[in-house]
Amino acid sequence: MRLPFTQFAQSAPIFTLDEARKLYKKDRRNRSLLNLVQRLKKQGRVRQIANGVYAGTFTPVPLNRYRVPSALRDDALVSLHSALEFHGLANQTFQTIYYFSTRPRKGVVFDGVTYQSVVPPRPLLAPAHRLFQTERGADNVMLTGRERSFVDCLLFLDYSGGVEELDKSLAMFPSFDFEAALAYLKLLRSPWLYSRLGFLLDRHADKLFFHGKARDRFLHKLPRGVVYLAEKRPGQRWVPTWKLMVPETFSLSRTSSVQT
Repeated sequence: MRLPFTQFAQSAPIFTLDEARKLYKKDRRNRSLLNLVQRLKKQGRVRQIANGVYAGTFTPVPLNRYRVPSALRDDALVSLHSALEFHGLANQTFQTIYYFSTRPRKGVVFDGVTYQSVVPPRPLLAPAHRLFQTERGADNVMLTGRERSFVDCLLFLDYSGGVEELDKSLAMFPSFDFEAALAYLKLLRSPWLYSRLGFLLDRHADKLFFHGKARDRFLHKLPRGVVYLAEKRPGQRWVPTWKLMVPETFSLSRTSSVQT
Protein backbone atom coordinates (compact mmCIF):
# COMPACT_ATOMS: atom_id res chain seq x y z
CA MET A 1 0.00 0.00 0.00
CA ARG A 2 1.29 3.44 -0.92
CA LEU A 3 2.29 5.69 1.96
CA PRO A 4 0.43 8.96 2.50
CA PHE A 5 2.40 11.69 0.76
CA THR A 6 3.39 13.46 3.98
CA GLN A 7 4.88 10.27 5.40
CA PHE A 8 6.63 9.51 2.11
CA ALA A 9 8.13 13.00 1.79
CA GLN A 10 9.47 13.33 5.31
CA SER A 11 11.05 9.85 5.27
CA ALA A 12 12.53 9.80 1.74
CA PRO A 13 16.34 10.32 1.55
CA ILE A 14 15.78 12.19 -1.71
CA PHE A 15 12.87 12.74 -4.08
CA THR A 16 11.84 15.07 -6.87
CA LEU A 17 8.49 16.73 -7.27
CA ASP A 18 8.14 15.13 -10.70
CA GLU A 19 8.71 11.66 -9.19
CA ALA A 20 6.11 12.37 -6.53
CA ARG A 21 3.59 13.51 -9.14
CA LYS A 22 4.04 10.24 -11.04
CA LEU A 23 3.80 8.17 -7.86
CA TYR A 24 0.65 9.92 -6.66
CA LYS A 25 -0.82 10.38 -10.16
CA LYS A 26 -0.94 14.16 -10.15
CA ASP A 27 -0.25 16.22 -13.25
CA ARG A 28 1.59 19.53 -13.31
CA ARG A 29 -1.64 21.50 -13.29
CA ASN A 30 -2.50 20.05 -9.90
CA ARG A 31 -0.71 22.11 -7.23
CA SER A 32 -1.70 19.97 -4.26
CA LEU A 33 1.66 18.21 -3.90
CA LEU A 34 3.62 21.42 -4.39
CA ASN A 35 1.54 23.10 -1.69
CA LEU A 36 2.10 20.15 0.64
CA VAL A 37 5.86 20.21 0.04
CA GLN A 38 6.01 23.92 0.76
CA ARG A 39 4.09 23.38 3.99
CA LEU A 40 6.38 20.49 5.03
CA LYS A 41 9.40 22.63 4.24
CA LYS A 42 8.16 25.42 6.52
CA GLN A 43 7.58 22.84 9.24
CA GLY A 44 11.13 21.53 8.87
CA ARG A 45 9.96 18.08 7.79
CA VAL A 46 11.58 18.27 4.35
CA ARG A 47 14.63 20.19 3.13
CA GLN A 48 15.07 21.62 -0.34
CA ILE A 49 18.21 20.52 -2.17
CA ALA A 50 17.39 22.48 -5.32
CA ASN A 51 14.30 23.62 -7.17
CA GLY A 52 11.99 20.59 -7.29
CA VAL A 53 14.43 18.33 -5.37
CA TYR A 54 13.95 17.53 -1.68
CA ALA A 55 15.22 15.37 1.18
CA GLY A 56 13.09 14.12 4.05
CA THR A 57 14.19 15.29 7.51
CA PHE A 58 13.13 12.10 9.27
CA THR A 59 14.60 9.57 6.86
CA PRO A 60 16.08 6.45 8.47
CA VAL A 61 18.49 6.14 5.50
CA PRO A 62 21.37 8.63 5.06
CA LEU A 63 21.42 10.52 1.79
CA ASN A 64 23.77 8.92 -0.74
CA ARG A 65 25.40 12.00 -2.23
CA TYR A 66 26.12 10.19 -5.50
CA ARG A 67 22.35 9.92 -6.08
CA VAL A 68 21.83 13.68 -6.08
CA PRO A 69 23.05 14.38 -9.66
CA SER A 70 20.31 12.22 -11.25
CA ALA A 71 17.72 14.23 -9.30
CA LEU A 72 19.22 17.48 -10.58
CA ARG A 73 19.43 16.42 -14.24
CA ASP A 74 17.75 13.43 -15.86
CA ASP A 75 20.80 12.78 -18.07
CA ALA A 76 23.34 13.07 -15.24
CA LEU A 77 26.32 10.73 -15.10
CA VAL A 78 28.54 10.76 -12.01
CA SER A 79 31.96 11.29 -13.55
CA LEU A 80 35.55 12.50 -13.30
CA HIS A 81 37.07 12.31 -9.81
CA SER A 82 33.67 11.56 -8.28
CA ALA A 83 33.36 8.42 -10.41
CA LEU A 84 36.81 7.30 -9.25
CA GLU A 85 35.63 7.82 -5.68
CA PHE A 86 32.54 5.70 -6.32
CA HIS A 87 34.71 2.94 -7.82
CA GLY A 88 36.95 3.06 -4.73
CA LEU A 89 39.90 4.25 -6.80
CA ALA A 90 40.38 7.81 -5.56
CA ASN A 91 43.20 8.86 -3.29
CA GLN A 92 40.97 11.50 -1.67
CA THR A 93 37.25 12.17 -1.22
CA PHE A 94 36.31 15.65 -2.39
CA GLN A 95 33.50 17.83 -1.12
CA THR A 96 32.43 18.37 -4.73
CA ILE A 97 30.50 15.82 -6.76
CA TYR A 98 31.07 16.17 -10.50
CA TYR A 99 28.60 14.90 -13.05
CA PHE A 100 28.28 15.11 -16.82
CA SER A 101 25.13 16.64 -18.23
CA THR A 102 24.35 18.18 -21.60
CA ARG A 103 22.27 20.78 -19.75
CA PRO A 104 24.60 22.91 -17.64
CA ARG A 105 23.36 24.35 -14.38
CA LYS A 106 24.78 26.44 -11.58
CA GLY A 107 26.46 24.47 -8.81
CA VAL A 108 24.15 23.29 -6.03
CA VAL A 109 25.37 23.24 -2.42
CA PHE A 110 23.69 20.97 0.13
CA ASP A 111 25.03 19.80 3.49
CA GLY A 112 28.48 21.13 2.65
CA VAL A 113 28.74 19.25 -0.65
CA THR A 114 28.80 21.07 -4.00
CA TYR A 115 27.18 19.36 -6.99
CA GLN A 116 28.89 20.62 -10.13
CA SER A 117 27.71 19.85 -13.64
CA VAL A 118 30.24 19.54 -16.48
CA VAL A 119 29.44 19.40 -20.19
CA PRO A 120 30.77 16.08 -21.52
CA PRO A 121 33.41 15.94 -24.29
CA ARG A 122 32.03 16.84 -27.71
CA PRO A 123 32.02 13.26 -29.12
CA LEU A 124 29.84 12.20 -26.17
CA LEU A 125 27.17 14.75 -27.08
CA ALA A 126 25.98 12.48 -29.89
CA PRO A 127 23.02 10.38 -28.67
CA ALA A 128 24.71 7.19 -29.91
CA HIS A 129 27.71 7.80 -27.63
CA ARG A 130 26.10 9.43 -24.57
CA LEU A 131 26.26 6.22 -22.53
CA PHE A 132 29.61 5.04 -23.87
CA GLN A 133 31.39 3.02 -21.15
CA THR A 134 28.86 3.83 -18.45
CA GLU A 135 27.33 1.57 -15.85
CA ARG A 136 24.70 1.48 -13.15
CA GLY A 137 26.25 1.07 -9.72
CA ALA A 138 24.92 0.45 -6.24
CA ASP A 139 21.87 2.47 -5.20
CA ASN A 140 20.99 2.86 -8.89
CA VAL A 141 23.74 5.43 -9.48
CA MET A 142 24.60 6.01 -13.15
CA LEU A 143 28.30 6.67 -13.65
CA THR A 144 31.19 6.37 -16.08
CA GLY A 145 33.33 3.21 -16.06
CA ARG A 146 36.64 3.30 -14.27
CA GLU A 147 38.98 3.53 -17.29
CA ARG A 148 36.80 6.14 -18.96
CA SER A 149 36.65 8.07 -15.67
CA PHE A 150 40.44 8.14 -15.49
CA VAL A 151 40.77 9.35 -19.09
CA ASP A 152 38.14 12.01 -18.46
CA CYS A 153 40.19 13.24 -15.50
CA LEU A 154 43.22 13.62 -17.78
CA LEU A 155 41.03 15.57 -20.19
CA PHE A 156 39.53 17.78 -17.44
CA LEU A 157 42.40 18.19 -14.98
CA ASP A 158 40.57 20.98 -13.12
CA TYR A 159 38.03 18.40 -11.95
CA SER A 160 40.55 15.69 -11.09
CA GLY A 161 42.64 17.07 -8.25
CA GLY A 162 45.71 17.29 -10.48
CA VAL A 163 48.18 14.82 -11.94
CA GLU A 164 49.73 13.81 -8.61
CA GLU A 165 46.30 12.90 -7.27
CA LEU A 166 45.65 10.88 -10.44
CA ASP A 167 48.98 9.12 -10.15
CA LYS A 168 48.08 8.03 -6.62
CA SER A 169 44.64 6.95 -7.80
CA LEU A 170 46.13 4.87 -10.61
CA ALA A 171 48.23 3.08 -8.00
CA MET A 172 44.94 1.88 -6.48
CA PHE A 173 43.74 0.19 -9.69
CA PRO A 174 43.95 -3.60 -9.24
CA SER A 175 44.15 -3.91 -13.04
CA PHE A 176 43.66 -1.70 -16.07
CA ASP A 177 41.58 -2.46 -19.15
CA PHE A 178 43.78 -1.13 -21.96
CA GLU A 179 41.22 -2.10 -24.62
CA ALA A 180 38.55 0.04 -22.93
CA ALA A 181 40.91 2.99 -22.61
CA LEU A 182 42.06 2.73 -26.23
CA ALA A 183 38.46 2.51 -27.47
CA TYR A 184 37.59 5.67 -25.56
CA LEU A 185 40.71 7.49 -26.72
CA LYS A 186 39.83 6.59 -30.31
CA LEU A 187 36.38 8.12 -29.83
CA LEU A 188 37.80 11.31 -28.31
CA ARG A 189 40.32 11.84 -31.15
CA SER A 190 42.77 13.70 -28.89
CA PRO A 191 46.26 12.26 -29.53
CA TRP A 192 47.82 14.18 -26.64
CA LEU A 193 45.82 12.03 -24.23
CA TYR A 194 47.83 8.97 -25.34
CA SER A 195 50.93 10.78 -24.06
CA ARG A 196 49.43 11.66 -20.69
CA LEU A 197 47.88 8.28 -20.05
CA GLY A 198 50.81 6.29 -21.44
CA PHE A 199 53.27 8.11 -19.21
CA LEU A 200 51.21 7.48 -16.07
CA LEU A 201 50.66 3.84 -16.99
CA ASP A 202 54.41 3.50 -17.46
CA ARG A 203 54.90 4.56 -13.85
CA HIS A 204 52.80 1.56 -12.75
CA ALA A 205 53.82 -0.77 -15.56
CA ASP A 206 54.83 -3.73 -13.43
CA LYS A 207 51.64 -3.78 -11.40
CA LEU A 208 49.32 -3.15 -14.35
CA PHE A 209 51.27 -5.28 -16.88
CA PHE A 210 51.79 -2.33 -19.19
CA HIS A 211 54.34 -3.98 -21.44
CA GLY A 212 54.84 -5.22 -24.98
CA LYS A 213 51.97 -4.86 -27.45
CA ALA A 214 49.70 -3.00 -25.03
CA ARG A 215 52.33 -0.32 -24.47
CA ASP A 216 53.25 -0.19 -28.17
CA ARG A 217 49.64 0.59 -29.13
CA PHE A 218 49.84 3.78 -27.07
CA LEU A 219 53.27 4.69 -28.42
CA HIS A 220 52.05 4.37 -32.02
CA LYS A 221 49.31 6.96 -31.41
CA LEU A 222 51.43 9.78 -29.99
CA PRO A 223 51.01 13.24 -31.53
CA ARG A 224 53.77 14.98 -33.48
CA GLY A 225 54.09 17.97 -31.17
CA VAL A 226 55.00 18.44 -27.52
CA VAL A 227 52.44 17.54 -24.86
CA TYR A 228 52.27 18.87 -21.30
CA LEU A 229 51.22 16.61 -18.45
CA ALA A 230 49.82 19.58 -16.57
CA GLU A 231 49.97 23.34 -17.07
CA LYS A 232 52.61 24.77 -19.36
CA ARG A 233 55.23 26.30 -17.07
CA PRO A 234 58.99 26.96 -17.19
CA GLY A 235 61.44 24.44 -15.73
CA GLN A 236 59.65 21.25 -16.71
CA ARG A 237 61.29 17.93 -17.57
CA TRP A 238 61.21 16.33 -21.00
CA VAL A 239 60.19 12.66 -21.33
CA PRO A 240 61.07 11.80 -24.95
CA THR A 241 59.37 8.39 -24.93
CA TRP A 242 55.96 10.03 -24.48
CA LYS A 243 56.80 13.41 -26.08
CA LEU A 244 55.76 14.87 -22.76
CA MET A 245 56.79 17.74 -20.52
CA VAL A 246 56.16 17.02 -16.84
CA PRO A 247 56.38 19.30 -13.78
CA GLU A 248 59.85 19.42 -12.22
CA THR A 249 58.38 18.39 -8.88
CA PHE A 250 56.77 15.30 -10.44
CA SER A 251 59.05 12.32 -9.89
CA LEU A 252 59.89 10.27 -12.95
CA SER A 253 60.96 7.16 -11.06
CA ARG A 254 57.93 5.59 -9.40
CA THR A 255 58.74 2.29 -11.11
CA SER A 256 61.76 0.96 -12.90
CA SER A 257 59.59 0.50 -16.00
CA VAL A 258 59.72 4.14 -17.05
CA GLN A 259 61.85 4.10 -20.20
CA THR A 260 63.30 6.69 -22.52
